Amino acid sequence: MSTPVLEPEVERRSAGVYFPAMDGYRALAALSVLLAHVALFSGVVNRNHTLAPYLARADVGVSIFFLLSGFLLYRPFVAARLGGRPPGRLGSYARRRALRILPAYWFALTIVAFVLHAPGFHAPHSIIAHYLLLHPYDVDQVTGGPIQQSWTLATEVAFYVFLPVWAWLVGRGSGLVSRGKRTADKQIRVEVVALVALWVGAMVLKTYLAARLGHQVASGQIDQATANEKFGLWGAWLPFRIDEFALGMGMAVASEWIALRGIRLPSWTSKATGTLACWAVAAALFWFTSTQLDLAPVPIFTPRQALVTRMLYAFIALFLLLPAVFGPSGRGIVHSFFSNRLMLWLGLISYGIYIWHEAWQDKYLTWTGDKPFLSPFWQMLGATLALTLVSATVSWYLIEKPALRFKGRR
Repeated sequence: MSTPVLEPEVERRSAGVYFPAMDGYRALAALSVLLAHVALFSGVVNRNHTLAPYLARADVGVSIFFLLSGFLLYRPFVAARLGGRPPGRLGSYARRRALRILPAYWFALTIVAFVLHAPGFHAPHSIIAHYLLLHPYDVDQVTGGPIQQSWTLATEVAFYVFLPVWAWLVGRGSGLVSRGKRTADKQIRVEVVALVALWVGAMVLKTYLAARLGHQVASGQIDQATANEKFGLWGAWLPFRIDEFALGMGMAVASEWIALRGIRLPSWTSKATGTLACWAVAAALFWFTSTQLDLAPVPIFTPRQALVTRMLYAFIALFLLLPAVFGPSGRGIVHSFFSNRLMLWLGLISYGIYIWHEAWQDKYLTWTGDKPFLSPFWQMLGATLALTLVSATVSWYLIEKPALRFKGRR
């Protein structure tokens, strides 16, 4: 999903403006990850194909999910502080997040591992660790397993735990704005400074780790493969991905401040030129990442390459999302593309798309007898997409939607 943030309901600004396009962006993110994995396991990324370098980098969808989570989940905390309202109940927040992530994931994990065997559990992967989303914290389990992409769900869950703690720390001293303990202007300054520090801190941490591993390789303490593996493992943990969430949180702060003050943005932000300019920047960054960094077709990078690539991914996601957050609501290019019925429906089932698609790739190879990395791309893509849409739809109506009925209950 989504995974990443996974609320299917239409999101609002505190001023009552809707964000319906966010479901469409979830669909884009989920489908881009599916595309990247099909391209990888069919082997097209290793062939002399014009689209190969771009398909290899379609996993940018993970960063889109992380920015969406930062924006959509932090926005209510900011809105409450600036609007002079107390935050919601922590128990309700935890229940909503658990109901959104766990039932569908447990259902998929059980079917994939024990019914489809696509694949099943094999040592050293632990059943308990996977069900509790603890497997990314073990170097032997972070890749592989029945739902390989579930490491992102563990990162999401860590962010869910982190977010109310962060909101409490940043909000200390603000009280309710109506009580005058901290003005809205001062609170915004606190928010901005804190988020800048959070983003810089994450980048410094990753840069230090990359430099340290590089030094160990140069001095012969470890080989390059070990350095890549270590950075890949730690890079899945929240402290090394929090910069992506922080960019989304920054959009939440900015959008709430604009809504509270009734600030009129420049006219070009509400026109097609503003949207196209942002998307052009995102496209240019995507082209640069795909073709100018000499990256391997498979997602195995040196620490330095991973550091640069993830930073670029985050800004690609940022410029893709900016028009949806600050552009006109209910009209324009963003609305036409991301809020049409098809995209809204795909966004609704995007979590299922995200967690089911690799299993169907595995089954496709089994049924066809094709070898991994030597399979026809378009045939695998068609079969994977069709089966994934069916299973994601079943997941939504059978598991996710019924589970969400309990989110308002104690």
